[in-house]
Amino acid sequence: MPSGIKIIQRFVIVASISSILLAGCARAGQLPDAETMYIKASALTKLSKAVESTVRYKSPPENISDQELLNLATQDDPSLLEPFAGYTLKVSRESLHAIVLVCTLDSTKGLLEDAGCTAKLDNHLWQSEGNLCSFTLVADEICAAP
Repeated sequence: MPSGIKIIQRFVIVASISSILLAGCARAGQLPDAETMYIKASALTKLSKAVESTVRYKSPPENISDQELLNLATQDDPSLLEPFAGYTLKVSRESLHAIVLVCTLDSTKGLLEDAGCTAKLDNHLWQSEGNLCSFTLVADEICAAP
């Protein structure tokens, strides 16, 4: 009888591991869930404000890469980038304003977009189908003084 219990234990362990792995594989091709996106949205508003401040007050070179600009903007607080590990970040600069776009790691789908000049997150791209990893906001329009 003890060998029968061992077989059952092994089966349960293998089944559990298989379920976890299959769930991870199934999720890899899907967009993140709403809770994840709302948490990322909150983090993005902080990051986009840091990038906006850098663009406006530190006058980074025009030819600086997106990653270099993000690193410059977060040099005092690198933890601002941590929530976006596993995602692609893009930055658009217009008239001393910055817009940050969060996309899937493979850069096929846009998930979140935020202008650093506004208080709340500007665009929850993940809520709509077919959003490409491209900017939809125009800083000169969204950041214009009322």
